[in-house]
Amino acid sequence: MNRGIELNVSLILILSVVGVSIAGFAVKALVNALILSPVRVKSGQIHRLLTAGWVHADVAHLIFNMFTLYFFANEVVRAIGSPRFLLLYLTAVVVAFVPTTLRHMNNPRYFSLGASGGVAGVMFGAILLYPGLKLSLLFLPIPIPGFVYALAYLAYSAFQSWRAKDGVNHSAHFAGAIYGSILTFAFEPQRVMNTLTHFF
Repeated sequence: MNRGIELNVSLILILSVVGVSIAGFAVKALVNALILSPVRVKSGQIHRLLTAGWVHADVAHLIFNMFTLYFFANEVVRAIGSPRFLLLYLTAVVVAFVPTTLRHMNNPRYFSLGASGGVAGVMFGAILLYPGLKLSLLFLPIPIPGFVYALAYLAYSAFQSWRAKDGVNHSAHFAGAIYGSILTFAFEPQRVMNTLTHFF
C-alpha cells in the first residue's frame, strides 16, 4: 500500500469521529442512538460498544481525544501498517468499554461515551514501539519518557476508577491502554521487547 494512503487512514478516522461528534452536538437523538448504555447492550444492542467511541460529551472532550490520537496515530501506522492500526483502534474502543459495561449491566442510569479507550490503546502502542518517545505536557516544563508517562497514566487511571467520583470513565482508559499494549506486542513482539529492554 502507498505510504501516503496508509498515513491518511488516521486522518480519515479522526475526521469520521469529529464529524459524527459534531452532528451529535446538534442532534441529541444521534447521541442517544450511539452512546454506551450497558442495560441496552445487555438487551442486545452490542453495537453501542463501538459506536460510543464516535460521540463526545462536549467540544473540549472531542478536541483532547482527537489531538492525542493525531499525535500518536501516524507513528503507529508507520510501524504496523494501516490494517493493523485500524484493528488496534477499533477493537480497543470496544474492549475499553467492556469493564464498565459489566459493572453497570443493571444500572439504567449509567451512560458512557468518547474515544478515550481507543486513543489510549494507540498511545500505548506508540510508547511500546518507540523507546525514545518523549511527551510534553502542559503542567511539566520538560518532556518525559513515554514509558514513565505510561506507568503514571495506568496508576492514575486505576486509582480514579477505584474512586469513581468525577464522572469520567477511567476504567475505559485503563482497559484500552492494557489492551493496546497486548495487541501491539502480538503485532511486533521484538520491537516491544526492545523497548522493555531499553527501560529495564
